[in-house]
This record gives sequence, C-alpha cells and structure tokens, in this order.
Amino acid sequence: MDLSLLTVNTVIAFLLILFRVSGMMLSAPIFSMQNIPAQAKIGLALAFSLILFPLHTANLVVPKDLIQFAGMAIQETVIGLLLGYVVTLIFMALQMAGEYVSMQMGLSAANLLDPVTHTQSPIVGQFFFYFAALIFLSLNIHHGLIAGLDRSFNFIPLGHFIGEGHLTGGLMAERFIKLTSDMFIMSLMVGAPLMGLLLVTEISLGFVAKVMPQMNVFMVAMPLKVLIGLLAILIGLPYLSTLLGDHYAHLVQVLLGLYKT
Repeated sequence: MDLSLLTVNTVIAFLLILFRVSGMMLSAPIFSMQNIPAQAKIGLALAFSLILFPLHTANLVVPKDLIQFAGMAIQETVIGLLLGYVVTLIFMALQMAGEYVSMQMGLSAANLLDPVTHTQSPIVGQFFFYFAALIFLSLNIHHGLIAGLDRSFNFIPLGHFIGEGHLTGGLMAERFIKLTSDMFIMSLMVGAPLMGLLLVTEISLGFVAKVMPQMNVFMVAMPLKVLIGLLAILIGLPYLSTLLGDHYAHLVQVLLGLYKT
C-alpha cells in the first residue's frame, strides 16, 4: 500500500463521498431496515465509498477551514438522504393505500412495526410494503438507486454547493413537490378500487339489514369485509405488480436525473 497517496485532500474526498453514501443508506428502503445489522450497513457504505472514490475526486473543491468542511458534509448527507427519500415515496404510497384499505376492512386496530419509519402501520400496509420490496429487488431497482448515486457526483461534484451552478433550491423544491404529489396519486390508484368494493359491500349489508331485520348484520359484516378485501387484494396482485413495474421504470429515470441542471 502506497501511503504517499494518503493526503489531506484524499481523506477529505473519501469522507465527503462516505457522507453522501451514508445519507442514501439512511433513508432508502431495504438499506435502512432496522433488522439489517449495523455492521453490515457500515461495511456496505464503506465498500460503496471505496468504489466511487477513484471516480469522483477530480473536481474536488478543498474546504478552507473546518466550518466549510462541516457545511460540505451536511450537504453531502442531505443529497444522499434525498436520493433515498425519492425511493421511499413509492413505499409510502403503498402503505398509505394499505391504511385506507385496512380502515375499510376493519383491520385498522391491528398494527405492525414498520421497518423503515419505525412506527406502527396496518397489516395491509405492511403486506403492500413487502410486496413492493419484492418487486423492487426482483427488477434490480436498487441498481438504479446506486447508479443514481453515482450520477449525482457528475451533477454536484464534491465540495460544490447547490446554487453555484444552474441547479437551485427552488428547482429542487419544485421537483420534490411533484414527486410527493405523485405519491398521493399512486396511493389513490392502489387503494380506491378496494375501498370502492368494500363501500359497495357495506351498502349491500345495509340493504340486507333492512330486508332481514332479524339477521345480525354486525356479526356478518366484519368477517365478510375481511374475506372480500383479501380476495380483492389477491386478485389485484398481478395488476399491482404491473403498476409497480411502470412506476419503478420511471423512478430509475428520476434517480438518474434528480440533480440534473
């Protein structure tokens, strides 16, 4: 090992790359799951940083003092966090749809721990989350996330602050507002058909209660709505996988050009 290569500039460049990689791994689904050991996450972040280090150090702007280095480190972390957040939006959309459906099915009281946000979420939302994660890995979208991380160094080189080029904070805010609005649209696309079917079921049970007053509708409604909801989810899985495939294909393009000026 040639220790002459270990200079102040190379150490600063490696640390800045590590901050950006770590930010991505802190917010991106799968990478940020709590049940993945911390040692594995640290090792993966170091491995990614070592791979990216020889590719993106040519345009390094060396900080003049510790305060400027701290500002660079914060920005690099935020850049990585935003990359992972873009992917998380799709998972959040499915969990939101699952919350809608769980409420209609009467399962909103049964919650599980969300491995990403570390909060309680409905069972149907967790099912949608793991289904999305399965499609995410089977289509190798995590490769697109890593490629987007690599491409981000071309648009925002190490040490260059956002706003020095054509990329401004206003443009970034506009992009993330658009992506967040797409999340709500996707959640409605997934949850609205199931909610509509369950609403029709409730209306039908209301008519049955009027026609047959002696029937205990409350005892029948709960298991019936759960059964119909589960059958509808099972039937709709092929359509959901197609929808996710289309959104993931668009997501890769978004990741590759997220910081493009």
